Amino acid sequence: MPYNSDIIVVGCGNILFKDDGFGPILINLLQKYFDDKNDYYDPIVTSYVEDEFNKDILNQIQEKFEDISLPDSVQFVDGGTAAPSNFFPLYEQYDWKKLIVVDVVEFNAEPGTIEVFDPNVMQIAKYDNPHGMTVEEPLQKISEKCEVVVVGCKPGEIPTPDVDMGLTEPVEKAVPKAIDIILNEIGVK
Repeated sequence: MPYNSDIIVVGCGNILFKDDGFGPILINLLQKYFDDKNDYYDPIVTSYVEDEFNKDILNQIQEKFEDISLPDSVQFVDGGTAAPSNFFPLYEQYDWKKLIVVDVVEFNAEPGTIEVFDPNVMQIAKYDNPHGMTVEEPLQKISEKCEVVVVGCKPGEIPTPDVDMGLTEPVEKAVPKAIDIILNEIGVK
């Protein structure tokens, strides 16, 4: 699949490990509610959200997509856990204007806190994903070619290697705010 959109929004993580699924869950919601034709949403992920999320939070999410449409120049990608090694290197082949990374980030805050990070001011090894890969360095390299922002959520629990699906309550509550930030970053709000 070509990734030649101006703005790429990539979710990193694994839905099998509680809050590590934050990025993929957000990407799948954005794909579904924008009816994104560039990629596909995983119906298993979105059915989990629709069946298991607090109904008030689900209503907040659905309301965010009323009366807005996705610009043609935006693409959502579920990068999974291998985005740093398999997806990030693709920037050399495309002329992206902006890369928005959606992931859990360890920082000094309460679980469920959402922050926007510039990878150029993040300390090396402060944004390691739960699978042991350093993420700042490839993002800093990409930022030499295009704007890069990380929409990060402080996780409550990542039980690797034990499989345990479902976001913790504070991270689930953070999803609407993260969607607002992403919509603002892509210029639809």
